Amino acid sequence: MATPKNNSVIKAFQILNACSLSEVPLSTSEIAAAAGMTPATVHRFLITLEDVGAIARTDQNCFQLGFAIAEMARGIEKNDWLADFAEPHVIELVEEFQEAVGVAILNVGSVIYIATAEANRSLKIGHSTDTELPLYCSAVGKVLLAGLPTLEREELLHEIELVKYAPNTLSDLAALRQEIVNVAQKGYAVDDQELEEGLRCLAVPIFDGNDHVIAALSVSGPASRMTQDRMDSYLEKMQDRARQLGTLFYSESKVLPDKAAPLGSFPHIKRVSDFAFVSGISSRRSDETFVGARVKRNGEVELDIKEQTRATIENIRDVLRSVGSSLSDIIEIEAFLMTMDDYAGFNEVYSRFFATDGPARTTVAVNALPHPQQILMMKAVARVPQGTPKTSSL
Repeated sequence: MATPKNNSVIKAFQILNACSLSEVPLSTSEIAAAAGMTPATVHRFLITLEDVGAIARTDQNCFQLGFAIAEMARGIEKNDWLADFAEPHVIELVEEFQEAVGVAILNVGSVIYIATAEANRSLKIGHSTDTELPLYCSAVGKVLLAGLPTLEREELLHEIELVKYAPNTLSDLAALRQEIVNVAQKGYAVDDQELEEGLRCLAVPIFDGNDHVIAALSVSGPASRMTQDRMDSYLEKMQDRARQLGTLFYSESKVLPDKAAPLGSFPHIKRVSDFAFVSGISSRRSDETFVGARVKRNGEVELDIKEQTRATIENIRDVLRSVGSSLSDIIEIEAFLMTMDDYAGFNEVYSRFFATDGPARTTVAVNALPHPQQILMMKAVARVPQGTPKTSSL
């Protein structure tokens, strides 16, 4: 006998769908007309949907999709990004290991593969994209469980039915908890014929920029080939690839204590994924004096564009080094001069650091800069070499 459909869920979806198809917020009566319901019914559903954040009410008492729906959409988009980003890495590992490789994510009470590839072997054991696996007896599942906050993990464990798929399947909750502790301590998990007899799998976590486990990278194959020695040889390479995959979600901001403090609420540098953005920087030292600004005996200040250019570029170099980048990785530079009379001197020093095949550049003259002794400010965008690990914020 087929399970009856839940009409309340269907009606809630119809209301959400009506809002999603409209370019402007809708009134209760407009939603009712679009969804084919009475205004009274729509009103009851809107109250609950608004409470959970799925619907947002405007000042005009109209309704549109809420923040919770946007967050769900971002989650799907993030997984799509990860799948696309992971594909070449997965293929390269398959070519190197000659075993099945995949990336899996948490999917409510199970795990699902979002990217997979298999080696061209006569004996193949692997999982295709969209394959769902149990959390407790798969290597990827144990890695993802180990990365969850304790309360969230315990909620999942209490809901899991420990079905014994193979002789090695862990069917005792206490033993499973200890296994998860071991996985967290080691930084990887092994499925030793727990899901399927004759299959072994090694998995490592993929972290985002906040050190949260967002996915797992795995290699699997027949137990006859996936020996302990072979898995040991795979581990470091798997962890390195996982770090590279995690850079997609890296985001960090840094203020360097040995540099002049920013003159506002912003960092010296912000890294997002494999890109670094250097805030406007000058020749200012941490003691608030400027390289290229010499006070004469008579009190006059002599400003040297060449010295300020050199010191500013060196400051950019130091800031980039803090996130594993360099001057040769710069993609674009913007320079702000107090006067175009300094353009030739600026160019002369600039050419010592960059050639014509270097970064794109824009140079303009401005009316004022933050300090009277400052005659140059520069900002830059640079690439961070792929696989450079996230550094701790200062």
